[in-house]
Amino acid sequence: MAVGREALVIGGSGMLAGVSLWLEEAGYHVAVIGRDREKLQALAERSGRPEGFSLLPVDYHQTDRFREAIASLVRERGGIDLVVAWIHSTAPHALPAVQQELSAQRRTWRLFHVCGSCAYKEPPRVADVPNCLYRRILLGFRLQGDDSRWLTHAEIAAGVRAAIQGDRPFSVVGQVEPWDRRPV
Repeated sequence: MAVGREALVIGGSGMLAGVSLWLEEAGYHVAVIGRDREKLQALAERSGRPEGFSLLPVDYHQTDRFREAIASLVRERGGIDLVVAWIHSTAPHALPAVQQELSAQRRTWRLFHVCGSCAYKEPPRVADVPNCLYRRILLGFRLQGDDSRWLTHAEIAAGVRAAIQGDRPFSVVGQVEPWDRRPV
């Protein structure tokens, strides 16, 4: 069983790779869930300290395997303090699985739920579970003159880091208004 700060980043080898690396640099042991084993391995190697990571190549659409990977991680590491979750709406059972597995631990943990811009108009329904401090991070867009664009991975990572540091219930990265100026 580990002693120290434990983080879980779901989708942490893609657009949240910068967040995974930052958490490890900040002293967390970081478990990263992703579908692509090679991308996970490249992330750990990029850090210069691969032992600071647990790599979990699992698809969160496969709820039973996903749930077992989280349960196994909790047994191995002794619990999780912080979760950053980028989970698409195509996997409606994934976030509840995370909440159920982690609410069984007897320590308070923070869930930073990263959501796409559509969640501005239709926020996801998230259960209130014991010991979980839920935080929503909404990803918006940037205006550039008469045009607009989606956020870059670097902007997303910086915004998610700021949201974690600020520890507010709701954060927006970029902007969501004017809504009709969103990129298509």
